[in-house]
Amino acid sequence: MEKIGFVGLGIMGKPMCHNLLKAGFEVVFHARRQEVVDEMTAAGATPASSSKAVAEATDIIVTIVTADAEVREVILGEGGVLEGASQGKLVVDMSTISPMTIREVAEQAQKKGVSVVDAPVSGGDTGAIAGTLTIIAGGEKRDVERCAGIFQAMGNEENIFHVGAVGVGQTVKITNQLLGGITMAAISEALTLGKKAGADPEVMRQVISVSTGSSRLFEARVADFLLTGDFTPGFMLDLMKKDIGIGVEMGRAMDVPVPIGAAAYQMYAAASSLGAGEEDFSAVSRAIEKLSGISLST
Repeated sequence: MEKIGFVGLGIMGKPMCHNLLKAGFEVVFHARRQEVVDEMTAAGATPASSSKAVAEATDIIVTIVTADAEVREVILGEGGVLEGASQGKLVVDMSTISPMTIREVAEQAQKKGVSVVDAPVSGGDTGAIAGTLTIIAGGEKRDVERCAGIFQAMGNEENIFHVGAVGVGQTVKITNQLLGGITMAAISEALTLGKKAGADPEVMRQVISVSTGSSRLFEARVADFLLTGDFTPGFMLDLMKKDIGIGVEMGRAMDVPVPIGAAAYQMYAAASSLGAGEEDFSAVSRAIEKLSGISLST
């Protein structure tokens, strides 16, 4: 087994790293929070003083952080992964960021003979804990194949996809996020309209769940989130706002109109301004409820 480096032990990264250890990989990691250092060290991983030190000590370096700026910091920045990586090493970024950013990273890495794979994930923290994530990989075939063992440790083998060159992984992930974010906003809008017009939200849920308006998101988010008012996050609203924003920006950069995505972004921005940013992304309903003066959960 190759030695694995890990940078980014947050809600997603920490359980993913635990699963690598359970699969028998030797892992070197960098974390800023002492409680994370203590937990991962107790689990059998080796702490390092910086992202650079992680790269120096390992063969494949996995990064998963919040957004584009953090990816640039931990990989391209001072004391970052690329400072410590040498020819033949492989960087696997599993964040959700712009395709343009990961291609910039790959271009800089190529100058040192370092390969890059972008492999964003879907499945939330529950999938990260269970090791059942969907993994959407972009990069050279040989590099993606080199990641097979670590991907299988973190994801559902049936849902590990090689979708194209570097950056295409992010492209596919962002299209999924754009569609999911729009759908959740539309569900909230439709149910709020229905309640305002006199329909019972639970009755609407029952009817729609067996009709053409149903979807996996409808089944997953209406009964347990919208109708209860419990928005304990599975995936935070501000992260969905960020991902939809990437999709809208991609459209602008490539002269592709994204009007529905842009409208959805505004609803997430409004909900975030109302204090829902760290709640589940289904709390986009808060913005529509505020505008209409009603609540789906009461």
